[in-house]
Amino acid sequence: MPETDDDDASTAEASDGVDSNDGLVPATVEDASGYGLSLTLVGGVLLALAYYGYLAVTGPQTLGQAVPEPFYLLVFALLFVLELFQSRERGAMAVVRAIALALFYGGLTAFAIEGGLYLWTTPEAALDGFAGVTVLAVSLIVAALAYFCYLAVIESGR
Repeated sequence: MPETDDDDASTAEASDGVDSNDGLVPATVEDASGYGLSLTLVGGVLLALAYYGYLAVTGPQTLGQAVPEPFYLLVFALLFVLELFQSRERGAMAVVRAIALALFYGGLTAFAIEGGLYLWTTPEAALDGFAGVTVLAVSLIVAALAYFCYLAVIESGR
Protein backbone atom coordinates (compact mmCIF):
# COMPACT_ATOMS: atom_id res chain seq x y z
CA MET A 1 0.00 0.00 0.00
CA PRO A 2 1.59 3.32 -1.05
CA GLU A 3 2.26 5.95 1.59
CA THR A 4 0.52 9.28 1.33
CA ASP A 5 1.77 12.71 2.31
CA ASP A 6 -0.26 12.46 5.53
CA ASP A 7 1.59 9.29 6.50
CA ASP A 8 4.93 10.97 5.79
CA ALA A 9 3.98 13.93 7.96
CA SER A 10 2.91 11.74 10.87
CA THR A 11 6.08 9.65 10.52
CA ALA A 12 8.18 12.82 10.55
CA GLU A 13 6.36 14.02 13.68
CA ALA A 14 6.86 10.69 15.41
CA SER A 15 10.57 10.71 14.63
CA ASP A 16 10.90 14.26 15.98
CA GLY A 17 9.12 13.24 19.19
CA VAL A 18 6.45 15.90 18.79
CA ASP A 19 2.83 14.90 19.25
CA SER A 20 0.67 17.42 17.45
CA ASN A 21 -2.35 16.42 19.54
CA ASP A 22 -1.24 18.03 22.80
CA GLY A 23 1.66 20.28 21.78
CA LEU A 24 4.00 18.88 24.44
CA VAL A 25 7.44 17.54 23.68
CA PRO A 26 8.47 14.43 25.61
CA ALA A 27 11.47 14.84 27.88
CA THR A 28 14.76 13.55 26.53
CA VAL A 29 18.09 12.63 28.07
CA GLU A 30 19.44 16.03 27.03
CA ASP A 31 16.83 17.72 29.25
CA ALA A 32 18.51 16.22 32.31
CA SER A 33 21.71 18.23 32.20
CA GLY A 34 24.74 17.38 34.27
CA TYR A 35 24.04 20.50 36.33
CA GLY A 36 20.46 19.41 36.98
CA LEU A 37 21.46 15.85 37.81
CA SER A 38 24.15 17.12 40.18
CA LEU A 39 21.65 19.39 41.93
CA THR A 40 19.24 16.47 42.21
CA LEU A 41 21.81 14.17 43.83
CA VAL A 42 23.14 16.90 46.13
CA GLY A 43 19.55 17.85 46.95
CA GLY A 44 18.73 14.25 47.87
CA VAL A 45 21.67 13.98 50.26
CA LEU A 46 20.92 17.42 51.73
CA LEU A 47 17.27 16.43 52.13
CA ALA A 48 18.27 13.29 54.05
CA LEU A 49 20.57 15.25 56.35
CA ALA A 50 17.94 18.01 56.66
CA TYR A 51 15.45 15.43 57.92
CA TYR A 52 17.79 14.67 60.79
CA GLY A 53 18.40 18.41 61.21
CA TYR A 54 14.66 18.91 61.61
CA LEU A 55 14.56 16.13 64.21
CA ALA A 56 17.47 17.78 66.03
CA VAL A 57 16.06 21.32 65.97
CA THR A 58 12.63 20.18 67.15
CA GLY A 59 14.30 18.01 69.78
CA PRO A 60 17.56 18.38 71.68
CA GLN A 61 19.28 21.15 69.63
CA THR A 62 18.52 24.71 68.63
CA LEU A 63 19.14 26.21 65.20
CA GLY A 64 22.62 27.66 65.13
CA GLN A 65 24.15 25.15 67.50
CA ALA A 66 26.29 23.51 64.79
CA VAL A 67 27.35 26.73 63.06
CA PRO A 68 26.62 30.35 64.09
CA GLU A 69 23.55 31.71 62.29
CA PRO A 70 25.37 34.42 60.27
CA PHE A 71 27.15 31.64 58.36
CA TYR A 72 23.77 30.36 57.20
CA LEU A 73 23.08 33.81 55.74
CA LEU A 74 26.44 33.57 53.98
CA VAL A 75 25.37 30.23 52.46
CA PHE A 76 22.13 31.82 51.18
CA ALA A 77 24.11 34.69 49.65
CA LEU A 78 26.65 32.41 47.97
CA LEU A 79 23.93 30.20 46.51
CA PHE A 80 22.08 33.26 45.20
CA VAL A 81 25.18 34.70 43.53
CA LEU A 82 26.29 31.38 42.05
CA GLU A 83 22.86 30.66 40.59
CA LEU A 84 22.43 34.19 39.27
CA PHE A 85 25.70 34.04 37.36
CA GLN A 86 25.17 30.39 36.33
CA SER A 87 21.75 31.18 34.83
CA ARG A 88 21.38 31.00 31.07
CA GLU A 89 18.66 33.64 31.20
CA ARG A 90 18.89 37.29 32.14
CA GLY A 91 16.27 39.51 33.71
CA ALA A 92 13.50 38.94 36.22
CA MET A 93 13.22 35.19 35.59
CA ALA A 94 16.90 34.70 36.45
CA VAL A 95 16.51 36.67 39.69
CA VAL A 96 13.37 34.76 40.70
CA ARG A 97 15.05 31.45 39.96
CA ALA A 98 18.17 32.48 41.93
CA ILE A 99 16.04 33.53 44.91
CA ALA A 100 14.04 30.30 44.83
CA LEU A 101 17.15 28.14 44.54
CA ALA A 102 18.96 30.06 47.31
CA LEU A 103 15.99 29.75 49.66
CA PHE A 104 15.42 26.07 48.93
CA TYR A 105 19.03 24.89 48.94
CA GLY A 106 20.02 27.36 51.65
CA GLY A 107 17.29 26.04 53.92
CA LEU A 108 18.28 22.48 53.12
CA THR A 109 21.92 23.31 53.82
CA ALA A 110 21.11 24.93 57.17
CA PHE A 111 19.09 21.95 58.33
CA ALA A 112 21.62 19.52 56.80
CA ILE A 113 24.46 21.07 58.81
CA GLU A 114 22.39 20.77 61.98
CA GLY A 115 21.50 17.20 60.98
CA GLY A 116 25.15 16.39 60.39
CA LEU A 117 26.01 17.51 63.93
CA TYR A 118 23.05 15.56 65.29
CA LEU A 119 24.18 12.40 63.50
CA TRP A 120 27.77 12.98 64.65
CA THR A 121 26.67 13.09 68.29
CA THR A 122 23.81 10.57 67.96
CA PRO A 123 24.72 8.09 65.19
CA GLU A 124 22.20 5.54 66.42
CA ALA A 125 19.46 7.78 65.01
CA ALA A 126 20.48 6.66 61.50
CA LEU A 127 22.00 3.27 62.30
CA ASP A 128 19.15 1.66 64.24
CA GLY A 129 17.27 -0.56 61.79
CA PHE A 130 19.16 1.03 58.89
CA ALA A 131 16.85 4.04 59.13
CA GLY A 132 19.49 6.24 57.47
CA VAL A 133 19.41 4.12 54.31
CA THR A 134 15.63 4.42 54.13
CA VAL A 135 15.77 8.18 54.70
CA LEU A 136 18.41 8.56 51.98
CA ALA A 137 16.42 6.43 49.51
CA VAL A 138 13.22 8.40 50.08
CA SER A 139 15.14 11.69 49.88
CA LEU A 140 16.68 10.77 46.52
CA ILE A 141 13.25 9.83 45.15
CA VAL A 142 11.74 13.11 46.38
CA ALA A 143 14.63 15.11 44.90
CA ALA A 144 14.30 13.32 41.54
CA LEU A 145 10.54 13.92 41.46
CA ALA A 146 11.08 17.59 42.32
CA TYR A 147 13.56 17.95 39.45
CA PHE A 148 11.20 16.12 37.10
CA CYS A 149 8.35 18.49 38.06
CA TYR A 150 10.68 21.48 37.60
CA LEU A 151 11.51 20.30 34.07
CA ALA A 152 7.81 19.81 33.34
CA VAL A 153 7.02 23.36 34.47
CA ILE A 154 9.88 24.79 32.40
CA GLU A 155 8.79 22.83 29.32
CA SER A 156 5.16 23.91 29.70
CA GLY A 157 6.23 27.54 29.85
CA ARG A 158 7.97 27.42 26.47
